[in-house]
Amino acid sequence: MATTEEIFDILGNQTRRMILEMLATSPCYTTEIAERLEIGQKAINEHLKIMQDLGLIDLFILKQKRGSPRKYFKIKDNIRMELFVAPRVFDATFKTEEIDMESIFERYPEYKSFYEEIKFDSEIRIIGRLKENLDYLKNELVEIDNAKAFIERSISDLKETILKTIEELNLRETEKKVLIEIILKESYSPQGIADSLNLELKEVVESIKILREKGVL
Repeated sequence: MATTEEIFDILGNQTRRMILEMLATSPCYTTEIAERLEIGQKAINEHLKIMQDLGLIDLFILKQKRGSPRKYFKIKDNIRMELFVAPRVFDATFKTEEIDMESIFERYPEYKSFYEEIKFDSEIRIIGRLKENLDYLKNELVEIDNAKAFIERSISDLKETILKTIEELNLRETEKKVLIEIILKESYSPQGIADSLNLELKEVVESIKILREKGVL
């Protein structure tokens, strides 16, 4: 799992940002990236390796009608990057989420029908049909993005309320930090909390004990 420093190292590099912008649009192969960005292929390979090692992008090989198979890179399908900045909280994380197709199809049966249609329909090779499917998915994505924006706003509001509530509690600074780590970052290991906050393990254990005695945990 990438650390906050590694995440910002990726985003702080202009070349890597440009590569991510390209891959966010569609998968690309190394030579294509190098030519479009006018950067040496060796340098591009180094950037791609860094992002692949951190689990941000994936590599897949596609056979060509002529010549050797070509290596393509794409943004990892199940990845999401989150940045959370608030008083006493600064955190950036990569999160991977497996797609539960069964539960999605159960909740949205129209998606199951569409999935089966594009998977098995022999007419899918026709360009017009492909365009219709693409337009449908784009429209669905707009609706999902709107719902996602609402949920993210609600999560942000809830986190802000949690922070304000913690501020109003009669807690020491260390106890506040530990409580924020447990609630907002869902860190439950005392050693993990200590490492994240750069505290001694005994300080974290003592803070958790006090929080439990006060009925906060």
